[in-house]
Amino acid sequence: MTYLFSDIPASLARVCANKPIHIIISTVLFAAVAYLGIFEQYITNDLPATDSQEVNFYCPPSSSNWELLKSTSDLDKYSNAEHVYLNPLKFKGFTDSFPEFPNLIEDLETSDVDGYVLTDTAVGNLPEVLKNEQGQVFKLRSSNNKLGKYYEYCKSIIVKLQHAIVGAEPLDIVMVLCAYVAMWFTFIQLFYGMRKIGSNFWLAFGSILSSCFAFIFALALTTEILKIKVSLVSLTEGLPFLVSTIGFKHKLAFTAPVVKALNSDPHKDVADIISDVVRSRTAIPLIRDQLIISASFVICSLLVQNLPGLKNFCILASIILAVDLFFTFTFFASILSLKAQIFKVHREIELKEILEEDGISSNVANNVAEVSIDISQTVLKNNRRILGFKIFTVFGFLGLHLFALGTSWLYDDSADFEPIANRDSHLLIAAVKNTITQIPNNGLLLTVLPIKVYSQATALTELEYYVVLIFTTLTTAISDPLISKFLFMIAGISVSINIYLLNATRFHIRSPVSIINQLNSSKPNSSVGNDIVNASTTTSKSSKKTKKKTKKRAENNIQKPLVADVNADNIKEGQIVDENSTADDDSLSENTLSSSDDTVRPLEELTEILKAGNVKDCNNSEVLELVIAGKLPLYALEKQLGNKMRAVVVRRQSIAKFANAPVLLSDRLPFKDYDYDRVFGACCENVIGYVPIPVGVAGPLVIDGKPFHIPVATTEGCLVASAMRGCKAINAGGGVETVLTADGMTRGPCVQFPNLKRAGKAKVWLDSEEGQKKMKAAFNSTSRFARLQHIKTAIAGDSLYIRFKTTTGDAMGMNMISKGVEHSLKCMAEEFGFDDMNVISLSGNYCIDKKAAAINWIEGRGKSIVASADIPSDIVEKVLKSNVDALVELNVSKNLVGSALAGAIGGFNAHAANLLTAIYIATGQDPAQNVESSNCMTLMKKLPNGDLRISVSMPSIEVGTIGGGTVLEPQGAMLELLGIRGPHPTEPGANARQLAKVIASAVLASELSLCSALAAGHLVQSHMQHNRKAPAPLEAVPSAGVSLNSADVERLKEGSKICIRS
Repeated sequence: MTYLFSDIPASLARVCANKPIHIIISTVLFAAVAYLGIFEQYITNDLPATDSQEVNFYCPPSSSNWELLKSTSDLDKYSNAEHVYLNPLKFKGFTDSFPEFPNLIEDLETSDVDGYVLTDTAVGNLPEVLKNEQGQVFKLRSSNNKLGKYYEYCKSIIVKLQHAIVGAEPLDIVMVLCAYVAMWFTFIQLFYGMRKIGSNFWLAFGSILSSCFAFIFALALTTEILKIKVSLVSLTEGLPFLVSTIGFKHKLAFTAPVVKALNSDPHKDVADIISDVVRSRTAIPLIRDQLIISASFVICSLLVQNLPGLKNFCILASIILAVDLFFTFTFFASILSLKAQIFKVHREIELKEILEEDGISSNVANNVAEVSIDISQTVLKNNRRILGFKIFTVFGFLGLHLFALGTSWLYDDSADFEPIANRDSHLLIAAVKNTITQIPNNGLLLTVLPIKVYSQATALTELEYYVVLIFTTLTTAISDPLISKFLFMIAGISVSINIYLLNATRFHIRSPVSIINQLNSSKPNSSVGNDIVNASTTTSKSSKKTKKKTKKRAENNIQKPLVADVNADNIKEGQIVDENSTADDDSLSENTLSSSDDTVRPLEELTEILKAGNVKDCNNSEVLELVIAGKLPLYALEKQLGNKMRAVVVRRQSIAKFANAPVLLSDRLPFKDYDYDRVFGACCENVIGYVPIPVGVAGPLVIDGKPFHIPVATTEGCLVASAMRGCKAINAGGGVETVLTADGMTRGPCVQFPNLKRAGKAKVWLDSEEGQKKMKAAFNSTSRFARLQHIKTAIAGDSLYIRFKTTTGDAMGMNMISKGVEHSLKCMAEEFGFDDMNVISLSGNYCIDKKAAAINWIEGRGKSIVASADIPSDIVEKVLKSNVDALVELNVSKNLVGSALAGAIGGFNAHAANLLTAIYIATGQDPAQNVESSNCMTLMKKLPNGDLRISVSMPSIEVGTIGGGTVLEPQGAMLELLGIRGPHPTEPGANARQLAKVIASAVLASELSLCSALAAGHLVQSHMQHNRKAPAPLEAVPSAGVSLNSADVERLKEGSKICIRS
């Protein structure tokens, strides 16, 4: 039973998720066929006979009585009669002057037509174009107007509805209206629910589309196979109740756990995730619920045998639920899979572009982008422009579909094609009796044709005419047997290409780690990855003899990429992992590390191998010989060896010899189990290992109503504990409130001019509106994210210093800005009239970066944040072991007055650099930028109610959540802990701003805790002095006049023990 209700749906979901394009296209094609069948049965059959608009009258010889022929069979009786045709004409336009028509029989009785023309043939030789006295053109329009046909259908429905309302009870009408309101509310609820999950539009639209297809298939199954006819009235009344009662909860219940699973393991294959979720969480509950409801409908159909309409609808409803459940596990699973896979690729490409723009090498950017996709931010979200385009596309498709049904959208032509039989016959006879004065001996048969319309030709009608002509021509061309087959082949090729590309991208976005795990799990006892062996066949210019000598020595010493055993199960031949990957290197063999193979060929031979580019074929001892001899630079090891881990090993051996440091031959400086692919070309050069730093966590700290666990990388004891105490006190008061006051990174180049006058002219131009506008345009053209805010200038002699302040998205952005500044200065020299300008330095220390400076304190740099919190007075005493008055006094004396006496620039705090630098290291920021980022003013004051208000103002926090050290997996993981890894999907810069707020809030907690410890220590000392037994000339009193008992003394002693770090 479990297999039936969980494994089968899971297998279906896996197949459909693996081949989403196949499933979606197949479903749409079958739904289109079913739709056409239902359309013909429910729409065409109930449509008024607007195609048979011809009305026939017969007048016998020597008589004036006209007989209306109600059927075409009556025409056979009068086949020998003379036959004439009456063409009703109508003129439409924006003028009162209509063209004159020869032999026009005017109709003065009604305004439906302007007159009639008698012709001998049904075609009627009516002119295509007419002109009025002013020369305005009127053109004869085609009567094949399908839009008018559907207008008639809608009109007939309205008439039927009116009759139904008249005959219905008021309570029934209210119930049906409530059902329709509830149905639309259900649609809104679906979009809202999917929005909470993370999809703004497409998953909700896909849910509705899936249910619509289920309805079409179920209706076709009911009518065509079961031969059960459900009337249109039953559908219009019953479907709103069905939608509002059943709703789309099963779609939401299916989607939510899938998205959650994608978030928790974004590197796992999408099809596997969907299948696992269906098997473990959604299949049995959904099937159970749908079966119960379907059974209820079946039982209801058995109990209402005397009500055929209700019985048939209950059967249809049960089938709809069954088909909809099937489509949930197939069609909707395909939509969800396709959406996830497309956005994975999209975000990977976008992330790679951002990293490359920030100066990260292409290889590292690609490696980071492949495994740094956060599904919660990427798979389902869309920005508003994309969402608007999608909605426009959907409605455009519907509009095109409707356009194909008719020939005119620019004017109301429905009345033009009203069946002529609806008009009174005596009015027709009165209109022609004066023209037809004599009836032939064999009688006269009069056929009244559909109304012909002459419309005034305007620019809009002409445009519409040619658009319709194009569509008509295309339709005619497509119907050609040869062309239709060709288009069908093209469509098949297009679908095949899309399927191929999707499969390729799906394999591309699979994590390399998952492939390695697959390889290892397929052969548990394999030693793949434990030995370092040769991976590739070399193509060198050296002799075959050299190759043979090389091969044997290399087998035990040169790392080989993970290659699948062709004999292993479930592994395809040729499936390998990139030879440069070091993410899963478990260990190096002892022989490799110690270089036990002492067989070294002559240096001359090794030099020839180096020149041939085959150093990777040498053992480590030989590579070491080349390095020591100065033939192979240390920085070139990665490139020459083609394996970053092996390059680290050889470099350690080289430095151990150069510096006489055998410590590098041990594991005391770790180097194993590290992803050097992300380091090389991005974070460090000449790598010999890495230094682990303990990482603690402070928090949770409530920041703007949301809790954050803050990673702290430090070797200073008590720092995390002290911050935790501050977090506890702040949370008790309701958390931290933050405000972003500015956001802009700076770069300040120095340029020089021939003389002071030219430098002054450049300054005036740059400060002007024209200069700012032109420089912004030049700067903004270099990046999708960097946007120049303004330029500030300063002049010193004939040198001009220009401070560019720009936004940089979620990157810290120094490389991004430097590129924009360089281009702006080039444009300034070549295009803006300052060709005598000489760029002295791209960074003229007017930025100013990694140095204490007043301009950063005053103007700000990076993110400017103010964080504040209110601490209840009892929390100050119970948690912080101090009191409000002591804290306020200490803050003024230490952080304000003391810092001012020391001439501090931005240093009006206790130890802001402590927490900031620890978080910088944990999250991959540039630790050197703590110089200006630690600019902080801590303020405390006592509120009227006795509580403490503390705030920190930090005008120059320089952070980013992409690029730099954030590409390293441990640092990226800490950003993921905060929920701000990588670029924000819809609001560039939001993640970096949130990180700055987290840092300022953590600094606030640390400042509060340290100052409390300092204040507690001061109070203890004052208290001890006050309680000396020996008489004192002047009795010391506790600060702020606080009277202390023995309990207070113990509390303060405890507070003074908390790591005082000043």
